[in-house]
Amino acid sequence: MVVALTLGISACGGASRTGTSFCRQLSQELPAIAQRMQTSKEVSAMVDRYERLLERAPLTIEKDMAVITDLLQQAAKLNANNPEEIQALADASYAANQSALQVRDWVKSTCAVDISSGLNIEPPRVATTTIPTTAAPATTIPAPTVPAPVPVATTVAP
Repeated sequence: MVVALTLGISACGGASRTGTSFCRQLSQELPAIAQRMQTSKEVSAMVDRYERLLERAPLTIEKDMAVITDLLQQAAKLNANNPEEIQALADASYAANQSALQVRDWVKSTCAVDISSGLNIEPPRVATTTIPTTAAPATTIPAPTVPAPVPVATTVAP
């Protein structure tokens, strides 16, 4: 009963917001995530990709992913004949730079992917395991010994 309730609640909760889940989603979005966008259709497809990633973004990068996704959504709605909209998009791009750097660095260290190029980074990141080892006993060099004084018998002549 408890298991069924837990599964039901987690199924309603949406996408998992973990690093593993995010990296898995990113691998599905590659290599298209790094392609240049030239048409409104390509921009819309990129917005969809980033929205899927945002659904899985862990709290560590969620705000930064939202900034980037918002920027792409703004680009998708851009009227290229309106200078004010073009300037607003340029300003938003500059404002989003720090978020883009944060996401890039997090994705490199967590997913082993350069999100700007879509390429895997060598070597891929793997969880390390610490195996206790038995250290060999330390070798000590004995300190030099000084011979103990030897009692000398003295004879006194009469």
